[in-house]
Amino acid sequence: MSIEVSNLTYTYMPGTPYEKTALKQVNLRIEEGHFVGIIGHTGSGKSTLIQHLNGLLKPREGKIVVDGSDIWEKGYKRSLARQKVGLVFQYPEYQLFEETVFKDVAFGPRNMGLGEKEIFNRVRFAMNMVGLDFEALKDASPFGLSGGQKRRIAIAGILAMKPKYLVLDEPTAGLDPRGRKEILGHLRDLNKKQGITIILVSHNMDEVAWLADRIVVMDRGRISRSGTPREVFSDGKYLLEQGLALPAMSSLLLRLKEKGWDVDGSAFTVEDAAREILKNLRCGNYA
Repeated sequence: MSIEVSNLTYTYMPGTPYEKTALKQVNLRIEEGHFVGIIGHTGSGKSTLIQHLNGLLKPREGKIVVDGSDIWEKGYKRSLARQKVGLVFQYPEYQLFEETVFKDVAFGPRNMGLGEKEIFNRVRFAMNMVGLDFEALKDASPFGLSGGQKRRIAIAGILAMKPKYLVLDEPTAGLDPRGRKEILGHLRDLNKKQGITIILVSHNMDEVAWLADRIVVMDRGRISRSGTPREVFSDGKYLLEQGLALPAMSSLLLRLKEKGWDVDGSAFTVEDAAREILKNLRCGNYA
């Protein structure tokens, strides 16, 4: 099963002086079980794209098909798409509002009409999935917790609805290094151990390089590149021209290559970079 985006075009405020076409004939297929990173400069269309995946925005042209069903076809219940495709906005902790962690995480399942036992089990499951101690925190006020914990509560609220696809817009924005590491580790586990498809929008290339098995590059409302991290980051000059940063190791190897080192420009991990540098040092091939 998959999410399929076909010839998607979307325009904000059509017919007004502020009209802006944010997406232009976008085609994308996201296979179940994958971890997809979406990158691009500010205004490239990333956030607009992901808001179409569960029907928050309606295409001006094109189709969104989730597990074989056109979500804008007459008779289709878009509430089903929103259960299958969970969307976590940037700074989701600002949307917390209940008096306890349990009530906040339970909000989605309760609106689905589930029984109390099932709600209890789902809340406990979701909190465990993001590394929150259920017994210790279920009765706590979410507003007294750390930024990283609040972020994980918000993600748990989506997971409690048991989506097949989890879409996150800059989930580590504003967090300290420890908070970022915790969030990213749990996302990786959700994908690798639970089989949840993850779609991650991020400006942090190191995060994307570490987690994603496929990267989509957005530019002015279109997909300009798509491939594995190695394929995408091997064209470092193109990404820099797009105003994007490179993973730290890709940037290092690119600079070494410019100085005449014989290094693999497609390497992007610390292990790969170390191997390339040691290879050159052993051969005496450095300036």
